[in-house]
Amino acid sequence: MDSKNTKRTRTFLCLLLCILLLISGCSQAVPSDRSSEADAPAETETAVQETTPLPVVIDVPDEVIPEHSELSYSEMTYQRPDIDAVYANFDLALAQAGQENAEAELFATYDTLLAQISEVSTMDTLATLQSEINLSDSYYEEEMTLLDNEMTRMDNRMNEVTEAILQSAYADAFRERMGDDFIERYEFYSQLNSPEIEALSEQANALVTEYKKLLTKEYTSMFGDEEVTLEDLQTVEITTQEELNLFYDAYYDIYKKKNAECAEIYRQLVQLRVEIAHTLGYDSYADYAYDNLGRDFTKEDAARFADMVKQYIVPLYQELDDRYYNQIRVAAQSGGPGVEEGIPYLQQAFAKEFPAAMGDALSYMLDHGLYILDDDTNMMQAGFTTLIDDYAAPFLFINTAVYSNPGTLFHEFGHYYNFYLMGRPRWNDSNNLDIAEVHSQGLELLMFEYYPDIYGENSDIMQISSISDLLYSILSGCCEDEFQQKVFENPDMSIDEMNQLHSDLYEEYLGFPMPYEWVEIHHHFETPFYYISYATSAASAFEIWEMSTLSRPAALAAYRSITQNTINCGYLEPLKRAGLNSPFDAGSIERIAEAIRAKYLPQAPSHRQGR
Repeated sequence: MDSKNTKRTRTFLCLLLCILLLISGCSQAVPSDRSSEADAPAETETAVQETTPLPVVIDVPDEVIPEHSELSYSEMTYQRPDIDAVYANFDLALAQAGQENAEAELFATYDTLLAQISEVSTMDTLATLQSEINLSDSYYEEEMTLLDNEMTRMDNRMNEVTEAILQSAYADAFRERMGDDFIERYEFYSQLNSPEIEALSEQANALVTEYKKLLTKEYTSMFGDEEVTLEDLQTVEITTQEELNLFYDAYYDIYKKKNAECAEIYRQLVQLRVEIAHTLGYDSYADYAYDNLGRDFTKEDAARFADMVKQYIVPLYQELDDRYYNQIRVAAQSGGPGVEEGIPYLQQAFAKEFPAAMGDALSYMLDHGLYILDDDTNMMQAGFTTLIDDYAAPFLFINTAVYSNPGTLFHEFGHYYNFYLMGRPRWNDSNNLDIAEVHSQGLELLMFEYYPDIYGENSDIMQISSISDLLYSILSGCCEDEFQQKVFENPDMSIDEMNQLHSDLYEEYLGFPMPYEWVEIHHHFETPFYYISYATSAASAFEIWEMSTLSRPAALAAYRSITQNTINCGYLEPLKRAGLNSPFDAGSIERIAEAIRAKYLPQAPSHRQGR
C-alpha cells in the first residue's frame, strides 16, 4: 500500500519568471499556433461515451466512522518490531497448512501474522515520519531503511503462506473466512512482488534514501563577488539587466549542480526498476507501475488524455497567464494568511455545510497533535499525508518553507479526511491515488466559498490563482508522465538526454523550458508514475467546481459521495456514482476548459474550432 499522498511541487523557477517579468514587463508566450497544430484526440477504449450534463444531486449515505486511537502523536513511540517472531510464524503457518485437523491453529497463526505485519508497517511509518521531520537523524533513517526492506520480504512470505493455504485442505474455509475481495487482491498483487526482486528493491530503497538527503543539501554559486544559495537568491534585488544576468547565471549554476547529483541517482533507479519489471514478466516498467498503483486505466489512456490536454488546456492556461499574471503577482506580494491560519477557515466551513465527520477529523488531528507545519531546514521538502496503521491515525506533514498559503492545508486535509474514514487497513488493502487526489483537489476548489473571508479584496484574483495552479497540475501531471514514459522506454538515456527531454516537454506543455529542476519532484524517485494522478483527479475536481457554480448542494453531494471511497476502490466507478464524468470520456476536457474560459475569460474566443 502506498500510504503517502503528496501535494504537487512548484519549483523555484517561479521566482525567476517573476524577476524576468519585472525587467521585461511581459509574460512568456506559448507559440500562437499551438492550438491549431494539436491533432484531435484519438478515441480511446475508455472514452466511448459523451459527457453527462451537470449538476446531478445524488442521495449520499451517512459516513461510517471507524475507531481511532486516543493516543497523541507524541505518545506513539517507535520500537523496532520483533522481526524474528514474524518469520517464525511464517514457518509455523506453512507447517500447519500441511497438517491434518489444524484449521483453528492455522487461522489463528494467520491472524497473528496480519497483526504483526500491521505492527511492522506502523513502526515503519513512525520511523519514516521521524526521518522526514529531521533528515539528519541517522537512527531513524537506518530504522526506516531496515523496515522498508523487511516489508518487501514479508510481503513475499505472506504471498507464500496465502498460496499454501489456498492449495491446502483448508482452502474453502479460508476463502469463506477472508472473503472474495481479499483473495482477489492477493491474486492480483502477488504478481507484483517476488523473492527474485528483493535485492533489487533494497538497492532502490537505498538510492531513494540517498536522494532525500540531497534534497536538503545546500548548493551554492556566485552572485558577483558573493556566494549565494537558492534561499539567498530570493532576497536579491534585481533592478538592472546586468543583475538579472548574474541572477540567471547563479540560479542555473546551482540547479546544474543539484541536477548532476540527483539525476545520477534517478538514472540508476530507472535501470533497477526496469530490471524489476522484467524479472516479474513485464515488458514495460510503466505497465508494472500502473498495476502497482492499482489504476483502472492504462498508460495508453493517459497518453490520449494528454493529447486532449495539449489541445484544450495548454492554450487556456496561457490565456489565463497572459490576462492575470500581474494581478496574481501583486496579490501574492501583498501578503496573506499562512498555512496554519487556514485552520479556522476549515473549522468554519465544516461547521456550516460539510459533513460533521470532517469537523471531527480536524478536531482529532488538532487535539492529538497529528500534524506538523514547520519550516525547519532539515525537514523533507514536501507536503503529504500518511496513515499510521495500527492507530488508524492520519498524519499531516507540510514544510511551510516550500508551501506557504492555506490552499496547501486545504489540499492535504482532503487527504487527511480520506485516511480518517479509511480506518485501520489490512495487509493487502490499498488506496487509489486518483480518487484520493479528488478528495484533496476537490476540497481546495470548494473552499472558494470562503475566499472573501480569507483574502478580502483579493478573493477573486486568488480564486483565479488557484484555478491556474490546478490547471498547472493537469499540465505538469501529463508532462511528467510523458517524461517518465519516454525515459523508461529508453533506460540507457543519459542525464543530458533526460534534461533535454524534460526541457522540450515542459516547453510544449507550459511554454518555457525547464531542463534541470525536475529532480526536485520526489515522486519520480519514490513513486514513479504517480504524477498523472494530479492531472486526472484535477479534471474531476474541476467538474465538482463546475457543479458548484450551478448548484452548491449538488457539488457538496458529489464531493461527499467521492470522499466515502477510501480503500480498495477504483477511480472511474466512484466518479460515475457521484454523477461525475470520466476524464477520458469524449468532450470531458473540452467542456472543463470552456467552463473555465466562460467564467474567467468571458471575452476570449472559443477554441472549439481548433478541433
